Amino acid sequence: MAEIKFTDLTKDEQTLLIAAEKALTNAYNPYNSQTRVGAAVKTKSGEIILGSSMANASSTVNLCAERIAIGSANTQGFRNVTSLAIIGTDSDGVVENPIMPCGVCRQFMEEYLTMNGGDIEIICSNSAKNKIIKTSLKQLLPLPYNG
Repeated sequence: MAEIKFTDLTKDEQTLLIAAEKALTNAYNPYNSQTRVGAAVKTKSGEIILGSSMANASSTVNLCAERIAIGSANTQGFRNVTSLAIIGTDSDGVVENPIMPCGVCRQFMEEYLTMNGGDIEIICSNSAKNKIIKTSLKQLLPLPYNG
């Protein structure tokens, strides 16, 4: 897991990250940090499905962009997601470091991937797309909860 540049991504990975950036425009968070996140998942058949974060005054019911995108994919009958891209901004429109999936999202993805027996490539970007981490769920969550 290393930091890379946008130009180091494949054309498909760049397209996925740009789709996540488009989803970012619908993200909602008027609270505290005002961090907003956009996500895009790609299915094995090439479909790209978007998600945007939705904050709530009762922070325990916040919905992360990753879970919304995966839930949308599942609702549309796609359980074969192969990759995910996420990008975010804050109240100033800038996030210096790559946005990473939270622990809840990592566990959620683990459960979802149990249905298809695979791993998922994850592309995490800062708002300028000049600091990107390309990783996988297995690297981010090597020992998931399985109670």
